[in-house]
Amino acid sequence: MDSARPSVDAVYDQVTTRLATLDGCELVERMRTLLGARLVAYLAGASSTSTVAGYIDGAVPISGYARDRLRAAYTVAALQHQLGATPGLIQAWFQGRNPLLNDRAPARVIVDDPSYNRHTIVSAAVALVIE
Repeated sequence: MDSARPSVDAVYDQVTTRLATLDGCELVERMRTLLGARLVAYLAGASSTSTVAGYIDGAVPISGYARDRLRAAYTVAALQHQLGATPGLIQAWFQGRNPLLNDRAPARVIVDDPSYNRHTIVSAAVALVIE
């Protein structure tokens, strides 16, 4: 591991602290930057990318369930990004099958159950960057 890279625990703490301060619009905007509007729409259970734009400008309310999914996704996407992964790599990781998640795509795991063993999802996310 590169000694100049911050520790995973320190970055995780920064990400979760920042997450606690984000309102729904900011959360969705940051997610769109990291994952693109289509993947954010999928994670939120939205019918289209125009709904994502509506979340960002405040025209469309974000349901509690969508917010839970996006918060779970933000935790791992922001962690990966802070550890050096590019948005393209993060997007591919979210959509690809992952052996640490029983060969399921991380986005699918979050959609099915945003509270699914968060430690396992975070560990799988870190594995992308550390390997």
